[in-house]
Amino acid sequence: MRTTVEIRLLGQKITLKSEGSEDFVNEVIDLVSKKIANAERRGKNAAAHHVALLGLLDLAEDYIAAKRRLKEHKDMLEAKSQELTRLVEAEFK
Repeated sequence: MRTTVEIRLLGQKITLKSEGSEDFVNEVIDLVSKKIANAERRGKNAAAHHVALLGLLDLAEDYIAAKRRLKEHKDMLEAKSQELTRLVEAEFK
């Protein structure tokens, strides 16, 4: 399924084409719009490309933080899984 949407960001009309569902594309647009709006508030009177870069940096920060949290969660699950396996094996010896 291909979704095509025209949006406006920082005064520019952009055509977004995605393989994602309409709901997914709308979620992406909503997130980007919020990040851009936040960057606009922080970078008052900044050029549009600076605002876009601030928004992009915010998204990158969120992505890396989420990636780290996921790795920590996976590591914790792996440690618990190993401990449970050890306990089960010890019970059957």
